[in-house]
Amino acid sequence: MSPKYSGGFTLIELIVNVAIIGILAAIAIPAYINFRDKAKIAQAKSDLHNMQLAIEALANDTEKWPGPQPVGQTADAEVWNLNASNAGIVATNGGFPNWRGPYMQSVPKDPWGSNYFFDPDYYVKGVKYAAIGSFGPNQCCRNQYDSDDVILLMPTQ
Repeated sequence: MSPKYSGGFTLIELIVNVAIIGILAAIAIPAYINFRDKAKIAQAKSDLHNMQLAIEALANDTEKWPGPQPVGQTADAEVWNLNASNAGIVATNGGFPNWRGPYMQSVPKDPWGSNYFFDPDYYVKGVKYAAIGSFGPNQCCRNQYDSDDVILLMPTQ
């Protein structure tokens, strides 16, 4: 009599297939994570550009930046939530003469779930700029900027 053929996989074949799937997953997962991180940074940059347009419209109408403070003035008046009325983008606290907003229906959270901010005295190589930004993936920290932050510098004039 000849041996019966069961039609299944041998243990060796299963182990080899599982190993191949594991190797492919080890290659694909980091690439996916890297792609996802780059997509979040691109989303933050797009959001910041939209906020820049809203802040420029606010400045054209009221001659004030979020805070409210005069356009071009760099002072310690950070706004940590651009949905707040003292930002003047979505609503006003009365400190913005000639306010014609809302300039955005709402300011979204950044891709990591934190508020975007406006900092009128952000330093780059010893020079003050107004900036809008996100604290990035580590979501840290007010006035302690680091390399994962996503920042857009505003024109000062």
